[in-house]
Amino acid sequence: MTVPSSDARLFDVMYTCRAMRRLKPDPVPEETLLQLVDAALQAPSGSNAQNWRFVIVRDRAQKERMQALWRKSWNFYLDTVAAADARPGEDLAARKRMLAAASWQLENFLDIPAFVCVCVARDELMAKVMASPSTMMKLVSHFGVGGVARLATSMGRVGGLADGATAYPAVQNLLLAARSLGLGAVLTTQQFFLPGEFEKVLGLPPTVTLAAIIPVGWPTGKFGPTTRPDARSVTSWDRYA
Repeated sequence: MTVPSSDARLFDVMYTCRAMRRLKPDPVPEETLLQLVDAALQAPSGSNAQNWRFVIVRDRAQKERMQALWRKSWNFYLDTVAAADARPGEDLAARKRMLAAASWQLENFLDIPAFVCVCVARDELMAKVMASPSTMMKLVSHFGVGGVARLATSMGRVGGLADGATAYPAVQNLLLAARSLGLGAVLTTQQFFLPGEFEKVLGLPPTVTLAAIIPVGWPTGKFGPTTRPDARSVTSWDRYA
């Protein structure tokens, strides 16, 4: 895979990598989409398992199936989170603009050139080791009975974080690569509200987790500075405060 050539500097790309939801219908070349995947593959992964999987959706019939599910989850979001009171420090005008752009994305779903679905395959080695009876004895030896109990009660959360530790660095690499090539993209997780349904459309086996769906295309708007909190306002030193 040829490394994409770009004059964009890392911090320029990072600080102007807006969520771009309004995308032109112009096709994105297959080789360019593969460059985005290749950039994603340069990210770290849990235990260096490198167990990413990608499904790129361009087929109209597949988009129609995804749009129907997307509409369900988006309507739920509009009725709940979108209608809630402002978060501390949140700009409701900015929320309104985001909602308008996301609604536009849904209504123009079929014209979006590609959706890159980022997935994580089960780490079979890790699964085998953790299921072994000898591992339980070693867990007790290393962490004690109380530690094992705490691990057991938080296993679902830990498993989700473990998948995320592999998926989302790859997602960020993909988003930055898209920005550097002049492509618009945005991280979406509509599938969280409809467990298993997007996975069924994509033909994913039970051993593969869908972590993100990233619409990709040439943007109708312009890249520019993002709005984020001041670093000092979200940083504690040595202990959480």
